[in-house]
Amino acid sequence: MTKKALSINFPIERAVLSDFAPFEVPITFSNRHFYNFLIAHDIKHDDKNFSWKMKCNHLNKLILLLLGLEQNTNLVEFNKNNTQYIKTDIEYNKLPTIAFTFPISHKHNEFRHLSVIHPKGQILATDFYDKYKDLITYYCNLSPLSLRAAKRVAGCMYIDSKSLLESFDKDDSQIEVEGQNYENLRSFFVYKKYKNIYEFYESQDHHWCEKRFNYLSKLDIAQCFDSIYTHSIAWAIFKKNYAKQQLTKTKNTFAYKFDQLMQRINYNETNGIIIGPELSRIFAEIIMQAIDQEIIEELKSERHDLSLGKNYQIYRYVDDYFIFYNDVDIFHKIRETIQVKLKNFKLSLNRHKEETYSRPIITPITIAKKKIATLLSEKLEYRIENIIDESGKEQKEGSIYINQGSLSTEFKSILADSGITYSDILNYSLAIVERKNKKILIDYQTIKKNGASERQLINALVSIINFTYFIYSVAPKVNSTIKLCRIIQQIILFIKDQKPNIEFQHTIFKCIFDNTCSILNKHSVNKFTPIETQYLLVLLRQLGKYYWLDQAMLTKYFNISSNGKTLKFQNNLNYFSITTLLFYICDKKRYKQIKDCLLEYINDLYSDRVDTLSSDSEMIHLTLDLIACPFININYKKTLLSKYGIPAPSVKKIVGINSFWFTKWKDFNFAKELDSKFNNEVY
Repeated sequence: MTKKALSINFPIERAVLSDFAPFEVPITFSNRHFYNFLIAHDIKHDDKNFSWKMKCNHLNKLILLLLGLEQNTNLVEFNKNNTQYIKTDIEYNKLPTIAFTFPISHKHNEFRHLSVIHPKGQILATDFYDKYKDLITYYCNLSPLSLRAAKRVAGCMYIDSKSLLESFDKDDSQIEVEGQNYENLRSFFVYKKYKNIYEFYESQDHHWCEKRFNYLSKLDIAQCFDSIYTHSIAWAIFKKNYAKQQLTKTKNTFAYKFDQLMQRINYNETNGIIIGPELSRIFAEIIMQAIDQEIIEELKSERHDLSLGKNYQIYRYVDDYFIFYNDVDIFHKIRETIQVKLKNFKLSLNRHKEETYSRPIITPITIAKKKIATLLSEKLEYRIENIIDESGKEQKEGSIYINQGSLSTEFKSILADSGITYSDILNYSLAIVERKNKKILIDYQTIKKNGASERQLINALVSIINFTYFIYSVAPKVNSTIKLCRIIQQIILFIKDQKPNIEFQHTIFKCIFDNTCSILNKHSVNKFTPIETQYLLVLLRQLGKYYWLDQAMLTKYFNISSNGKTLKFQNNLNYFSITTLLFYICDKKRYKQIKDCLLEYINDLYSDRVDTLSSDSEMIHLTLDLIACPFININYKKTLLSKYGIPAPSVKKIVGINSFWFTKWKDFNFAKELDSKFNNEVY
């Protein structure tokens, strides 16, 4: 049995596992240990104060650090259910925080900026979920147009063990998914109707519209999240005029509290919301659902007399509209109505991204997908024949040959003929390669071996590796990087398990190493270290001691200059770059000069941020990870914590309270972390 349905019994804090951090973070980053800390100490927020189980003064100091509060914050003891607790006594102005914002690749030479919420903000959001989870799902279920909206709190999730990298050579019963705690949740809520937009393209909804309507136009909201005005959540729920005129009457409402939360996690900003966390998508969805309803009502009015499902059909996926119609005049009325209703909420359409298709409604991407699926299915497989041997026993004979040059040429031809880009098709293509690669490795174990079998397989794997890196290198993004890493880790695990001829193992590992170095070298000129290629540093660690980067390559990748005696970073390193580099070099002597340079850079960073050390999400995340890092000595940690007013005698005790925070410095399982990114579907 490959799929298991498991009950989710996590407390409300499980929202920090799925809803308060972007998906596109380094593989070494996780909220898992933060979640465990919240549970262990029962850390809660209510109205404006925080509370936790009373243990010792060292714990109090650590939690105040986590919350971004001064060490002299007034604390009060109280009893709850015969257990002693500590509670803060703070003012409202202590609650806002600065989110950590970082860039990821978006389009050619363009970047999106995503945000990681301050730990304090995540606790505020947990409290909000606890109080208002039912209202969240209510206001996310009002529009018939939405293709992706929170439907209810997740009660179970699917574990598809056969999709896990860890399951490669193991029975289901041997697979442990994060200590049987099943913490790798996709989301706090169950979502209707589709997990991604590609499911919609293959759905009955889409097929029904194709039969009924001749045209499909796609519209996009310009800079949606950056343009959302936080107060407009009240306009969505109470109507704009009432919300503006009766402001005092809304101050204890769901809308006001949600508005307040989104401001607090974004340094009290009202123009624009942070991008990345699911929390922000929920906020936007509630506003968009209200706009949907206004659009439908306006089109149904006497002025237009257009009925949804009869004269037209609209679907919306987050900030993208799909409009089906037969009459161009009707489309013009719909587009005008959408523009007007969006403007009422300070939003607008991106006229440069409007696309129209006529029946048969099939996009160039869909055509290319079908061709690519056929190509990869034909090229990436064993030729297996069942035979009867001399003893009368049935056996399988197999051979495999993959011409990487021919495969790459045919792949490029499909893209050229279809007029699409690598980024349009990359995730889809890599998903097929992963499935086909796994099938090849399984088939190899079932065939009768001969003198050429092992060599054939190694040559085939080299071709797969080269092809995978070739298509990935054109447009690397976080999603495609994860898929690349899954394919390569699949091969690494297989090689380590099968223990082939040492020459063959070196052939595979050197192929991976050379291809990875080529990608790193390509991105060494960037002004910052991309999240995408940070994954590849961690991937290289899986190859073992003979495949570490030399200092010259590593300094080039991180743009570190040398005057012959000392090193200096030429780029600004953010929290993710610092922790990924430190994770890679760990305490290896060969990287001592780089490590010394990095620690000096960190010191300068703290000096530059002295005014926002506590409220800045980036600095709090960095501080907590650094004090847990086993590659940094205790004196350095004392210096860091002294900047927060924590005395040196307390540091050793504070450091010992939590082994890991957001980066798991030791006992890191790459396959398990990739599986956690693969996610488990909830229902």
